[in-house]
Amino acid sequence: MSWNIENNRLTKSFSFVNQTELAEFLLKIAKHADQVGHHPDVTIFKCSMMKIELFTHDKNQITQLDYSLADYIDSI
Repeated sequence: MSWNIENNRLTKSFSFVNQTELAEFLLKIAKHADQVGHHPDVTIFKCSMMKIELFTHDKNQITQLDYSLADYIDSI
């Protein structure tokens, strides 16, 4: 499944077997995001589903930082 553009943000939804699997995936993203100083907006629902939105707030648009983070997330 590829990333979509919704409301000027890169978005992608994920479904996991359980909330522990979701949390482990999110922790990998959070550690990388802290290292690169670029953080996603994340919505968790139904305990095992997650939607990630990428957007560079200070530029008010999608930038290469967002595409790079999307690539990293896809590599997990």
